[in-house]
Amino acid sequence: MSATDIDAQDATPFTDRCREATAAGWRAYEDHPWLTDLEHGRMTVERFLAFQVDDAPFIPYIHRTLALGLTKSPSGSAWSRTTANLLSEYFVTAETDFKRSLVESLGQHTVRFDAGALTPAREAYANHMLTTGLAGDIGEIAAALYPCAMFTRVVGQRFQGVDIQGPAAFRDWAGYYANKAGSAMAEAHAAQMNACATTPERREKMLFAYARSLQHQIRVFDAAYHGHPGWPASGWAAADATLTGGGAA
Repeated sequence: MSATDIDAQDATPFTDRCREATAAGWRAYEDHPWLTDLEHGRMTVERFLAFQVDDAPFIPYIHRTLALGLTKSPSGSAWSRTTANLLSEYFVTAETDFKRSLVESLGQHTVRFDAGALTPAREAYANHMLTTGLAGDIGEIAAALYPCAMFTRVVGQRFQGVDIQGPAAFRDWAGYYANKAGSAMAEAHAAQMNACATTPERREKMLFAYARSLQHQIRVFDAAYHGHPGWPASGWAAADATLTGGGAA
């Protein structure tokens, strides 16, 4: 489905049209082998850790993008109220601490969670979020955040009642995304997107932000599943020492 097709179907909610236009991407996201392995008892600790240690330093970028959205959303809007509530309940420190507890329960106690630890795939996603937050309007921001917010359904709802095999960390992670505040945020993003879909130009920009986030979401799962390499060594001794936490010789 093209942007022109989307513009022509005004009777259908814009989010439904976005979903139809990116159907193949949603299938790749929801049916990613990383998730299906977790569901069917094939998840390895290595692949699970690869996702978690890359996800933790990404959290501040989600929160910063939400905060940027607050400066652009209508005062007192449902989106603003829901965002403020989410940020107060799931502040960066609390969510990062949860990730750290998962990682430590699996025997990893020296993992970096700062921005320098982002893999190339995750940093690209983070930059997309932050760029949209800085340059986009509230509709684009909601669209960029929506695929990630859908973790409440892609993960939370999917694993309800599933007897996840393996370490307790696997079950704790899936259970974390069944929270009501996160689900409300996904609904608020959808409502804001639908409210902003007033012109072809706005719909085009929101569809791009939405589709790009969905593509990034798939790529970060790919990186965790296939073990894509991180950043290559720069060859600059001082920079390498700083980025690895070593310090100057």
